[in-house]
Amino acid sequence: MPQIAFIGECMLELSGALPGSVFGAAKLGFAGDTLNAATYMARTSRLLDQNAKDNAAYITALGVDAYSNAMMAAWQSDGIATDLVQQIDGALPGLYTIQTDHVGERSFSYWRDQAAAKQVLGNGHDAKIKSAFDRFDGMYLSGISLAILSTHDRLKMIDLVGAYAKQGGKVYFDTNHRPRLWQDDKNAIAAYQAIAPLCDTILPTHDDDAALFGDISAEHTGRRWLDSGAKQVIVKSGGDPTYWCDHANNSGTITPPTITDIVDTTSAGDSFNGAFLAAKSQGKSVEHAITIAQKVAGRVICRHGALVDISDLVLD
Repeated sequence: MPQIAFIGECMLELSGALPGSVFGAAKLGFAGDTLNAATYMARTSRLLDQNAKDNAAYITALGVDAYSNAMMAAWQSDGIATDLVQQIDGALPGLYTIQTDHVGERSFSYWRDQAAAKQVLGNGHDAKIKSAFDRFDGMYLSGISLAILSTHDRLKMIDLVGAYAKQGGKVYFDTNHRPRLWQDDKNAIAAYQAIAPLCDTILPTHDDDAALFGDISAEHTGRRWLDSGAKQVIVKSGGDPTYWCDHANNSGTITPPTITDIVDTTSAGDSFNGAFLAAKSQGKSVEHAITIAQKVAGRVICRHGALVDISDLVLD
């Protein structure tokens, strides 16, 4: 089974049990955009093929504390390989909190300046990642994967991805742009433009890219990324049709199923990406993979939290 390596940051998640209050009972969990995608790739793969296993690996840095160990154990139980997680003595995972108001709107606060994930390429770990290239069928990262790094390490990450692409590896990228993580838009755009020519597939969300690049449509987003060097682009647009295009001048739109009971859009894009990669890894066409990804994302937004059970979904 082909294995895709997901690179990025997973954080501890603290969510209050009482809407409108920041104190009182709370629930501790974990989530992160690339980890969410890895999880849904693993879970979707098993729905498509009950014998699927070992098809996702996660690359990050954590501490050696109880929280880090518990996160790794949970990933392993989902069938995600963790042998390329660097554990650093004295470091800790980042933390974010979710506050829900009386009408269900969510807001977030972050403590990630000293997060272990910022050191994912330190201590020679980039060389260890390179030594594992041959076992990967693909490598996935996001704008957040780049944004949390120092300028020096961001360039190292782009070089690492470039080395993988040069030997024929497939690179998958989601801009997932978060302005607060970047010094300014200019730095973010420069990093994204450096990654684009290395990519087999870019999976942006139109709203994110429209805010950063001024795109006027999903088609505009897709064509712009093709012009930047990507081979294929899958543009997510929430409940609107998903647009796709490639460098061979193929393109199309797939309308997602209508969802009327949305409760939480957290991880909608991440779950789409992971499910799409699972379907493509099992030989599905682009259109079929998008349809599967839409079904998985549609389930996720009807449940609370980033990581939800999809075991009863029928996908084929």
